[in-house]
Amino acid sequence: MATHFARRATRRGIRAAVLVLLLLMLAAGCGQSAEQNPGSGTGQAGEPAVTVTGAWVRAASKGDMSAAFFVVENKGSKAVRLTGVRTDVAATAEIHQTTQEGSTARMQRVEGIEVPAGGRVELAPGGYHVMMMDLQRDLKAGDQIQLTLQFDGGHEVTVTAEVREP
Repeated sequence: MATHFARRATRRGIRAAVLVLLLLMLAAGCGQSAEQNPGSGTGQAGEPAVTVTGAWVRAASKGDMSAAFFVVENKGSKAVRLTGVRTDVAATAEIHQTTQEGSTARMQRVEGIEVPAGGRVELAPGGYHVMMMDLQRDLKAGDQIQLTLQFDGGHEVTVTAEVREP
């Protein structure tokens, strides 16, 4: 009888140890911080492998406009298209492109930006950027905001952007 209880206790101990190991492995896989992985979307099977780096936003006052800039890198084997951006700090966020017409620079909304397979696109002052209109709060240098980039096929990547003085 004592042997029966000893075997049951050993089995329970093994089950508990296996459960603890599985939970630790799961926690380790979910534990990447923003500093280690600042806006990547390797996604699930069939989704693009997109990385977003260097995200920053111009400082501005509540009610004004600001712009966001970053680099999108597509490590996948197919082109992806950035189709939109969401943020809680602006009533509206749109993808824009600055174009030069003679001596006049114009900004116009674009429906999206294609990022080629194995390529990258930089959103920078004087080119593509995200225009954030009707800011819901002041954006002060040193603040951080969240941007959720929307790609074709429903894929999204959320990135933290630092607010900087222009």
